[in-house]
Amino acid sequence: MESRALFPPPPGFDFNDPDALAKLLAVIPLGALLVVELSYALAGLAAGVVVGAIARWKPMVIASIVGVLFTMAGFANLASLPHPMWFAVLSTVTYVPAALAGASAVGWWRGR
Repeated sequence: MESRALFPPPPGFDFNDPDALAKLLAVIPLGALLVVELSYALAGLAAGVVVGAIARWKPMVIASIVGVLFTMAGFANLASLPHPMWFAVLSTVTYVPAALAGASAVGWWRGR
């Protein structure tokens, strides 16, 4: 489920209009941003699980690299639209720990 289902935008909202998106982000409910942040954490965790499952050499190093790549993509998102400062900070520090947690969980499950 995406956050638009829980927090629908105004009728007729154009998601391709950067100015309209900026205005919406200025008034978006806290819960909507938390749902987005949760999706970022789950994406990092899932990526770490995949890395942990398929990497034969240094899965924690590779999971860190994947987390950094996700963080760089997050920077591009943050640069394209104005976000609240707390969200920018939290989303920046989410991906690497989440990816490491996913890879670590697979290692623990496998007994590594």
